[in-house]
Amino acid sequence: MHITPARSYRATLVPAGTASDEVDTLDALGQLPTIQLKSSSCEAAEQLAHHTSGLAVLCVERVEV
Repeated sequence: MHITPARSYRATLVPAGTASDEVDTLDALGQLPTIQLKSSSCEAAEQLAHHTSGLAVLCVERVEV
């Protein structure tokens, strides 16, 4: 049995109704919502963030503690 450790990730979300041409500006200003979660990989964290929030995921980054 192979055990994969869970790591911490931060997902930046895109609220429904946000114009696509505003996403980069809002992200640069830090005005998009984020959630933190634990997952075994970045790809799995992206799927989990979407499933949990119901929102589009702009990006996911690993958070070192």
